[in-house]
Amino acid sequence: MQLWDRLRKTGAMFQSLEGVARVHVVWQGKTATMTQALLVEKPDRFRAETLNPFGFGSPLMLMVTDGTELAVMVPGEGLMFRGEASSRNLQRFTRLPLQLADLVHLLLYQVPVIPYESLTGSVGLAGDYLLQLQGTENGRQELWFDPNQRLVESVYYQGDNLALRVKYENFSEGESPFPRSASMEMPQQQAEASLTFSELATNVVSEGPRFRLATPEGYEERPIP
Repeated sequence: MQLWDRLRKTGAMFQSLEGVARVHVVWQGKTATMTQALLVEKPDRFRAETLNPFGFGSPLMLMVTDGTELAVMVPGEGLMFRGEASSRNLQRFTRLPLQLADLVHLLLYQVPVIPYESLTGSVGLAGDYLLQLQGTENGRQELWFDPNQRLVESVYYQGDNLALRVKYENFSEGESPFPRSASMEMPQQQAEASLTFSELATNVVSEGPRFRLATPEGYEERPIP
């Protein structure tokens, strides 16, 4: 099936990104908006620097993981937190109930695909396309493509309940279009997030130990609470 081949090709196209994004997070009724410098690399390496809103001085927070250890530096408090790169520890700072590898892949325009028993496709009135996957354990996934066959939405259901919705918009030009805007919704966890890149480069080569973080002199190091 052409759309299935397109999905697999797109998922393998982007291995890393570096950019600056405006990030908006809603978690259990609490809202946060920030500008972050992001460096993301498959399969599970992630670096997020929350920039000072005044545009100068130290970042508000720097979070780095190489897939094994999570290190979080808070310059304003002189603190460094360290712990396992688990979903629980990641959620402590991102407020998103996601595994690290899933977060990295979603940011790199590769949506997880559920184990499925059947696959069906259809064409909408607006020229868009839909792939529906019926899962093996009462799960279901809908993959929506625009008329240009770009993946624009992936929706996951558990039974009749919406588990996760991911949307992509504002695609770059060229042979390998990449979404400059993305959003996700997890109603059962009362969580939402969106980001829009103002600066973006894909398939970058990271130099040096940018996914590990040494404790600066004078900082107090603590385990992640």
